[in-house]
Amino acid sequence: MVWGDLKTLSEEERESELSILRHSLGRLNRSQLALKVEVKSLSSENIKFRQRVHTLETKLSDLITKLSENKKIKKLIE
Repeated sequence: MVWGDLKTLSEEERESELSILRHSLGRLNRSQLALKVEVKSLSSENIKFRQRVHTLETKLSDLITKLSENKKIKKLIE
């Protein structure tokens, strides 16, 4: 009878530990999904910022070209 109770207790402990592990695994999975969504969002923002920087660089280059064609401003730049 003593060994039977020990076996039952041991099984209950394992079930409890298994339940805790399942709960922890569920939290980890939810965290992983949240991180994936955040990475996807940040990647999208990164692409938008790269496009904006490219546009600004192009506009700045065009502006510098136009300014350098203006003789008065060209003298100021030199």
